[in-house]
Amino acid sequence: MRHPDESSIALYAGGDLGFLDKFRVRSHLRTCTECQGRVTAYLEARERLRQESEEMPPGLDWERLAAEMTGNIRVGLAAGECVASVSPRSRQFAWRPALAVSGLAMVLLAGWWLNFPVDQRDTLARGVERLWKRDARIPIDTSIYLESNRAGIQLKENGSAMTLMHPNSVPTVVSVSMQGSMRARYVDSDTGQVTITNVYAQ
Repeated sequence: MRHPDESSIALYAGGDLGFLDKFRVRSHLRTCTECQGRVTAYLEARERLRQESEEMPPGLDWERLAAEMTGNIRVGLAAGECVASVSPRSRQFAWRPALAVSGLAMVLLAGWWLNFPVDQRDTLARGVERLWKRDARIPIDTSIYLESNRAGIQLKENGSAMTLMHPNSVPTVVSVSMQGSMRARYVDSDTGQVTITNVYAQ
């Protein structure tokens, strides 16, 4: 036979046990005299404590106790006023670190956004817009674009771009064919060598 633990017996005797646990302990007490004795001991100890708390000690001076309690209350109120007068001042400056961190985050985000390549920035903006609208579809752009600029020849496909760059070079001739290719001739400003770049898109 498994007996209830000591805390369950004590809570049952005090009337503080939950409904299901009370039912379980009560069912056990019907058949177990050992646990009945433990409950009885708790009840007797509780009754003795109640009787002793009702008896007043001899020579108790109520006037003195009332004066001490009044003094303690006044000290507590004065301490509360001291704490209350300090706490608003500390709250006054609590928003400044949060404002500084949010301002720094905005500057970093703006710098990152401005230094982001324009084509990729547009693709990222479209992706964020689709996420905001909860559109899980990923658009696939199968078109391939060839573009020439001062940096080199750029190949764009599905929102991504690849650029063939030639530092310290200036394009002299750029030719485009209808078959989907682009050719650029570059002259190196230091050596005078000619570099020809052919890019084919299919």
